[in-house]
Amino acid sequence: MPIAYSYIRFSSEKQAKGDSIRRQKDLASEYIERNPQLGLELDTSLQLTDEGLSAYKGVAQTKGSLGVFNRLVEDGKIERGSYLLVESLDRLSRQTPRKALAQLSALIDEGIVVVTLNDNKVYTSVSMDEDSGMSLMFAIMLMSRAHEESATKADRVSRAWRQKMLRVADGVQLTKRVPFWIIKEDRTKSIADKVAIVKKIFKLSADGLGGQRIATLLNNESVEPPTNKAIKWGISSVKKVLNSEAVLGVLNTADGVRHDNYYPRVISEKLWIKTRFQGVTSKSTRDSHSVHPLSGLCVCAVCGATATRSGKSGRVRQDGTKNIWRTLVCANSMGARSACSYQSISYDKIVKAVLMALMGYQYVPPKDDVGSELWQVGEAISFLSDDIIELQDSIKINKSSPTLRQELTAKMLEYDELKAEEARLKMLSRPFLAREVEGGLKALLNEGLVNNKCFKQVVRKIAINFNERSLVVTGHDGTMLEEMIDFEHSLNDVV
Repeated sequence: MPIAYSYIRFSSEKQAKGDSIRRQKDLASEYIERNPQLGLELDTSLQLTDEGLSAYKGVAQTKGSLGVFNRLVEDGKIERGSYLLVESLDRLSRQTPRKALAQLSALIDEGIVVVTLNDNKVYTSVSMDEDSGMSLMFAIMLMSRAHEESATKADRVSRAWRQKMLRVADGVQLTKRVPFWIIKEDRTKSIADKVAIVKKIFKLSADGLGGQRIATLLNNESVEPPTNKAIKWGISSVKKVLNSEAVLGVLNTADGVRHDNYYPRVISEKLWIKTRFQGVTSKSTRDSHSVHPLSGLCVCAVCGATATRSGKSGRVRQDGTKNIWRTLVCANSMGARSACSYQSISYDKIVKAVLMALMGYQYVPPKDDVGSELWQVGEAISFLSDDIIELQDSIKINKSSPTLRQELTAKMLEYDELKAEEARLKMLSRPFLAREVEGGLKALLNEGLVNNKCFKQVVRKIAINFNERSLVVTGHDGTMLEEMIDFEHSLNDVV
């Protein structure tokens, strides 16, 4: 007696709450009852249901119960001649027709009889080969239509988010997703007691405290965490505050545009800069014989010559030591017939400027199409997550509101589609990854590294204009970030 397996899939919460599951189950039972001559017995041991999994990017086919079924077929644990009952072909796949057809062919080649219950169409190796290609063409037509529908929907979601980004320039508030110290309904106003927490974090960082010590101090003083979900402050939440340009009033949107004065500024530029460079100066930068992280990368922006290190000594202290200033100069400025005038700049100042440029790299969209698309999808998911949480909180207060529930369902559907798209994009290659940028930062900060190997994976060249006291950092993907070099001397120049 052949075994029939009923596969059920839906991709949204709306379908779960609706009629989708019951309808697909009933169709399978009705088919068996209408065809007693087949002697089918419905299997109840396998739970072939994929809830909330999209078939557009192949998630259900790999991670879902459909993927389990495929592997059981390949391993011979499901007998040839078994039936797979599905509502329609698009329940199996909404990928490109080529990929969808390959999956269907793999099943029927293993002797599985695939039945689509909405049209009572039976797909076998015999029917696909012996009806002059009509079954094949019909299947491809249905697969093409299903893929086109999903692709159109995904494109519509992407376009909608791009339009939202454009509206920010007109002064429109993008979403209610704002930093915890900003009023959700009005992004131009801040919350005084929350701002006090932000200022406290920055002042502690400026005094030399690290993320762990700041978090411990805040928790010991019972300072309220940044979100209702958090029980206490952690290192990541502290660093998120310290690295957020929102404290300067800046919003960086997924389209790569920097919006100044979007939020009220709560931290001064001076305090912001002071917290950027805690721990930059280290033993290796004080040692003239060590390989500095910028080695082999710095050139003169005017003549293209190498920017070389030099040193200056100050007066002898009472303890017998001297002040030593490490600087960079254009190599061509040191000869008798120099092409450039001799202008030296503190090496530590240059390191800090490069560090600032590299830290700003996270706010620049990738140059490649895949990276740029992944950037935009990630931002959209982040905004959408906050909207969903907010709706869920509203539903808890007003449980009888059908409008809120409908809106939440629509948001969940959009979220599923975006996550599926994000998973697909993450499988594609990028010129270089975020972890390499992080490695470059660590190399520049000298966190246990004595060479600039990691840094060179990110940066191609640093062009220094000694006369204008500015530099341009060029990444390996072609991104160019410009920074001014602080002119005034500071204690950090003396080592």
